[in-house]
Amino acid sequence: MGLLLIQNSCKKEENRSLRKEEEGIYNVDIIQKNFESKSFELLAREIEFNGDTARANRIKVVFFNPSGDTSSILLAERGWYVEKTGNVGAFGNVRVFSEKGDSLFTDTLMYNDSTRMIKSPSRVIIFRHGEKIEGNGLVSDVGFKDVTIGGRVIGEKRKGSER
Repeated sequence: MGLLLIQNSCKKEENRSLRKEEEGIYNVDIIQKNFESKSFELLAREIEFNGDTARANRIKVVFFNPSGDTSSILLAERGWYVEKTGNVGAFGNVRVFSEKGDSLFTDTLMYNDSTRMIKSPSRVIIFRHGEKIEGNGLVSDVGFKDVTIGGRVIGEKRKGSER
């Protein structure tokens, strides 16, 4: 595992790779790699390090699949990152959007870098294959290929959608 930390608050040209839909400018860019493969990129408005743990505000995490393509994007109000493990936590208005069009909304989410899985102990709402599904808790890969929703699961097909 390797870590590359880029603080780019003074260098505007390094922000060129950021997408147009982002709100605001991100000042910190952390890239997590497993061997030579990029696992995720964490962007934060501001970040504070305490040992190997960082706390951040207004975070965006771009998750990559093993071939290096974006698999999903996470946005949240606050989060943490542990350099030693590569794990990430997100809190407050957490939204995850997969490249295939699925969306997840929750209050708390954790990412385990060694398993490349996300987990939420909170109430979740996921929009998937034209359906709105609600439950308590979720375990999934970052691309939403294998999703398990806990608790009493409620699903409804949205009008005009087909499977």
